[in-house]
Amino acid sequence: METIWAKTSADGQAPLSSAEVVSKVISPDSSNSTFFKNAGLSTRSLKPLSAAEQALLEELAAQKQKEATITEEFAEVRKRSEAAEEALLKIQQLYEDMKKRQEENNLVLQRILQANVVGISSQL
Repeated sequence: METIWAKTSADGQAPLSSAEVVSKVISPDSSNSTFFKNAGLSTRSLKPLSAAEQALLEELAAQKQKEATITEEFAEVRKRSEAAEEALLKIQQLYEDMKKRQEENNLVLQRILQANVVGISSQL
């Protein structure tokens, strides 16, 4: 345990709490751990699960699977949304560029028309 404490402080990480260090050292699922036996606590590996516990574990696993599926779907929707936003920004930029070119073309046409009007009126 002291090694884990020393390692985290040497790495510049925030020091771990006692509970975190103990949880890293002792695994409650370990069948060869006598710590829990001596403390009077039973571990999962020593006690078979009841039908209700098994059903709850299966329900939990199903919920975790649903959550994982929803998370994946959300990530995909987010990715598609970001792609759509990028496409929209590109279209908006193209529209602004086209609008600017149209205004420039209109100015050129106005000058041409004014020059033609001046040329026609000077010929009269």
